[in-house]
Amino acid sequence: MPTSARVFPLLLALLAWQSAHAEEIYKSVDSEGQVTYSSTPPPASVHAEKLKVEPPPAPDEVRQARELAQRVDEQGRELEKKRVEQEAAQKAEEARLRAMEPPPPIVIEKPVYVPRTIYYPPVIQRPPARPPQPPIKPKPVPKPR
Repeated sequence: MPTSARVFPLLLALLAWQSAHAEEIYKSVDSEGQVTYSSTPPPASVHAEKLKVEPPPAPDEVRQARELAQRVDEQGRELEKKRVEQEAAQKAEEARLRAMEPPPPIVIEKPVYVPRTIYYPPVIQRPPARPPQPPIKPKPVPKPR
C-alpha cells in the first residue's frame, strides 16, 4: 500500500475528530458485550470508561502532512510511469524475439499417401570374361664373358 494511501485517511480522520475533541468521549459495554462510544455519559447503572482524547494536530503539522502526501503521490505517479514504460519496452523486446524465431514445423496429423516413382538402376552388362593366359616365362639372360 503506498504511503499516500495511508496518510490521506489519517488526515481525514484527524480533521473529522477536531470537533469531537472538544467534548469528552465515553466507552461503555452493555450486558450483551456490545461496545458503545458516546459523547454523552451513559446511565449510572452502566459502567463507563472516560477516554483520553489527544488534542488535534497543529495547523503546521497538517500542512506538513499534506505536503508529504503530495510528494508521495508525485513519486508514485513517476514510478508508475516508469513501470508502464518498462513493461512496454519488455513487450516490444518479446515481440522482436518472437519475430526472429523460425516458424513452428507443420504437423500433418492424418497421413497422406503420395505415390512416388520407383527408381530402378540401369542394368550394367559386364564384358565377357577372357580365357586364362598361360604364365609368361622369363627369357634367359646371357652370361657375360
